[in-house]
Amino acid sequence: MKKFLLIFILILASVLRLYKLSSYPAGLNADEAALGYNAYSLMLTGRDEHGHPWPVNLESFGDFKPAGYAYLLIPFIKVFGLTELAVRLPSAIFGILAVLFIYLLVKELSTEGCALIAAILLAISPWHLHFSRGGWEVNVATTLILIGVWLFLKRRFALCTLPFALSMYTYQSARVIVPFLGLGLILLNRPKKILSSGLLLLLLLSPLALSVLRSDAASRLSGVGLLADEGPLNRAKELRGQHANWSSPLSRILHNRPVLYTIQFLKNYTDHFSGDFLFVNGDVIPRNRVPETGLLYFTDFIFLALGVVYLLRTTHYSLHTRVIWLWLLVAPLAAALTFQIPHALRAHTLVIPLTILIAAGGYSLKETPFKFKRSLLFIVAVIYLWQFARYLHQYYIHYPQTYPYAWEYGFKELVAYVGSVQDKYEKILVTDKYDQPYIIFLFYSKYPPQLFQNNHQLTFRDKFNFSTVRDYGKFHFAATPWSTVRDIHSSLIVAAPEDIPEVGVNIVKTINFPNGQPAFKIISN
Repeated sequence: MKKFLLIFILILASVLRLYKLSSYPAGLNADEAALGYNAYSLMLTGRDEHGHPWPVNLESFGDFKPAGYAYLLIPFIKVFGLTELAVRLPSAIFGILAVLFIYLLVKELSTEGCALIAAILLAISPWHLHFSRGGWEVNVATTLILIGVWLFLKRRFALCTLPFALSMYTYQSARVIVPFLGLGLILLNRPKKILSSGLLLLLLLSPLALSVLRSDAASRLSGVGLLADEGPLNRAKELRGQHANWSSPLSRILHNRPVLYTIQFLKNYTDHFSGDFLFVNGDVIPRNRVPETGLLYFTDFIFLALGVVYLLRTTHYSLHTRVIWLWLLVAPLAAALTFQIPHALRAHTLVIPLTILIAAGGYSLKETPFKFKRSLLFIVAVIYLWQFARYLHQYYIHYPQTYPYAWEYGFKELVAYVGSVQDKYEKILVTDKYDQPYIIFLFYSKYPPQLFQNNHQLTFRDKFNFSTVRDYGKFHFAATPWSTVRDIHSSLIVAAPEDIPEVGVNIVKTINFPNGQPAFKIISN
């Protein structure tokens, strides 16, 4: 019976992650397009979009990101072409695998009943489901870490080094989380045969270390890292200014960069456990959230509290329980080292220990007096079914209409139209209002990588350490206010609606968002 229940849960997880995967999320964001086009470029030429041969880290928008997901995409693009499905399918598959491996992990930690609860909770988790349906590298990394922890607890020490290492080739946060998590696992379990596995891990990570040392692969941290935020530094200056002597020893000891940045780090860290972030509104970044929906279900906080109490008093699982606490404490570290917080993407691995704790809380209901147990379980099931149905409604109906720009909706139609008329024009000007338009044009037009690699130039980096491509072929990507583009003749102008006057221009096509608002106005000039 329990095996059939597990199969049902895996089928449910598969349907939720694969249903209309090409269409929802509505659009294709620039990061997905970059991963897809770089995989396409590697497949055809052995080089990324900027001409680097088989890189460990991809140079994308001036930023260097782990290339693991791009390599994973190559066989999918070979089969399905350069499409939304090909880019998102690996993440969805790893999301399904995570449901299986959380079952195996919790079964190792506790009982099969608790493991089944954890599996069903992760299968329908808003946090996990959301990041399983886009081309998110973090979802793959989280699953690899989950597999690594399970193999470690199974005492397959040599084998567990592979998923741990692969996760660090897949997503930046794993490069912070895995070393701390791995060290904690070693200290908690004190395995005797760990030296050879440690040497194997170092060997597997040597290309990554060489890549970081020889390139500008650390640029991402310099752009969004905590030390890039001048807020604490400015606050230190402000506090010193409130002293009679600005440079007195007391003001220097109390108000300095180490103190203020430590306080900011602690705030960043604890913000990831806030009720508003977890249960009410989720991330503030539109791409990472569903409207009026938390990362977890609202009633999860009850079972989270019950799970904490249950594990604290279940002493016969004390060693295994420590693994959950360790993961819970380590998971937000990478996100806390940045200044964009709380961050659902960078703290994504937190979903695993939280789900296990919530499952433990649900499992503790077995101790409820029998005459109330069935009624209580029925009420809980109805409440969760309602929350689950509401989440799906918000995701499929309201999400595309509330945040259409978050996923660059409209570019697919735009690129198809521009491709059909571009031979009539000497120049095509495209607004840069929506993230990185050049990479989405490359993706949807399947622009030959050989032509792009040596015929473009990145701009200087902005304050977040990002850069972009302004020109390739006859395309130019920049702001398109009418006052600056109206005198460029024999051109097709793709403009943001607010940049174009209502009258006096030859609008040949308007592309709308799902909510009916205009996304692009296309002018023949």
